[in-house]
Amino acid sequence: MINDEVRKWLIKAINDYKSAQKLLAQPEEDIITDTVCFHCQQAVEKMLKAFLINHDIEFGRTHSIEYLIKLCSTVDKDFERLYKITEGLTEYAVDVRYPEEFYIPSIEEAKEAFFAATKVKEFVFKKLKINENDLK
Repeated sequence: MINDEVRKWLIKAINDYKSAQKLLAQPEEDIITDTVCFHCQQAVEKMLKAFLINHDIEFGRTHSIEYLIKLCSTVDKDFERLYKITEGLTEYAVDVRYPEEFYIPSIEEAKEAFFAATKVKEFVFKKLKINENDLK
């Protein structure tokens, strides 16, 4: 069973996930790919942080998916499988949000980011032995 803090992190993660999902459901010409990628990155970041909080591991202020996976791997080596799946997601935390590093991901990149978020969601929820209905 998860505690209330972990539950809140997961609710926020699922909200990011659902936001990306709804954006991807739009006609292709209406998909805002940088926003999809940002929400996917945020969902993954928050799910990994929820796992760490559940195991009383501090992570500081970071958006680095790689770093969070490394910390999660200290609890469960299975997390190392997520490195390849999440490759490149960290870039969407900041880089796509500001015009200095102007970059608009392609539709394919947005779909890949959502695929990664889906895989991480399934993985983390399985590790925590919960499903989305447990968050209500």
